[in-house]
Amino acid sequence: MVQLWLITAPDDFSAEFDDIEEMFRRGLTRLILQKRGRTGTPNATEADYERWLLGLPMECRDRIWVRGTPDMAERLEVRGCLCDAGRLAGDIPPSWYRINTVAACKSVEEITKLPPWVSGALIGPVFQPMSAFEPVPCIDLSGLKTDENSLNPAKIPLILSGGLDPDNLEPIRHIAPAGIATLGGIWNYADPINAFIKMKRAVDALA
Repeated sequence: MVQLWLITAPDDFSAEFDDIEEMFRRGLTRLILQKRGRTGTPNATEADYERWLLGLPMECRDRIWVRGTPDMAERLEVRGCLCDAGRLAGDIPPSWYRINTVAACKSVEEITKLPPWVSGALIGPVFQPMSAFEPVPCIDLSGLKTDENSLNPAKIPLILSGGLDPDNLEPIRHIAPAGIATLGGIWNYADPINAFIKMKRAVDALA
C-alpha cells in the first residue's frame, strides 16, 4: 500500500493544529514536521519543535517524523526523523539504528549510498513544487524501477515528493513508490482538509 506523507507548512498559521488533527482523524498516518526557524533560518530548532508539538495531543507523536536527526526524534518522543542523507554516511552513533529514519535525498546517487538500515528515502522534486517561488531542477527518476536493474540495490522504500497532486500521480506509478509526500498539494488550498481527502483517495488508488 502506498502511504501518504504530509509535510507541515513551513510557517505556523492559526488553524494548523485543528487541520492536522482532523486529517489524523481522516486517516493521516505520517506527518513530517519541518518548519522554518523563528529568525528566518532554513530550519527550526529542537526547542521550536518541542513548543510546536505541545499544540497536539501526545498520542499524535506516534505519527510524526521530525526534520532533524535520530537523537532529536528520540528526545522529542516522536515516531522518527527525516534526516539529510549525507549525515547518515560513515560512522554514526549506535543509538541511531533504533530510530525510524527516512533519508532526505537530493539525487538518485544519494540513494545508492544509503545504509540498508534506513526505513525510507524521500526524493524530489518529481515535478515543479507548488510551494516554490521560482523554478527548481527536478529529479531524473529513470533507473529507479523496482527490478534487478534498479539504481536502488538495497531496495530502500522510495517516497516521492515535489509537485505531486491527484492529477499527476499516474506517470510515477511504474516506479512503485512506497509513499507520496506532499506540502503545497495540501496547504496551498483554501480548504486543506478537502485537498487532503482528494489526495489520499488518489494515493490509495495507486496501490
